[in-house]
Amino acid sequence: MTKPSSDGPDKGSPQPELGDLSARLKDLSGRIAAEKSERIESTKPSASLRGATGYAKGYRLASEFVAGTLVGGLIGYGIDWLFGTLPFGLIIFLLLGFGAGILNMARAANRVPPAQERLDSNPPPRAALDDEEED
Repeated sequence: MTKPSSDGPDKGSPQPELGDLSARLKDLSGRIAAEKSERIESTKPSASLRGATGYAKGYRLASEFVAGTLVGGLIGYGIDWLFGTLPFGLIIFLLLGFGAGILNMARAANRVPPAQERLDSNPPPRAALDDEEED
């Protein structure tokens, strides 16, 4: 009779590599499920837009855009009136108001998270430790 070789694992004993692999697989599947639920939660409309009808959502988004553009135009016209540079301030602040209106509209539709959430979700990479210090 031949003896079982000591190279391979016994069929009766659990393999430590497979146990570690299954634990890592369970951990990975848990992290994937958490990421999926977080992604689904972030794509839901904001609380102020959940119960609104289509018309109400449209009017809110349009008013966000128009308000940003009008405020930018009024600020630009006011600066032009004070300093006597009529077209320049109006044009510059009208464009800034247009950009602010687009950003407000995207935030109202929950497409762009507020700045603090963006900063918290992506921390900066840790600096690599230098072996040699330069003075």
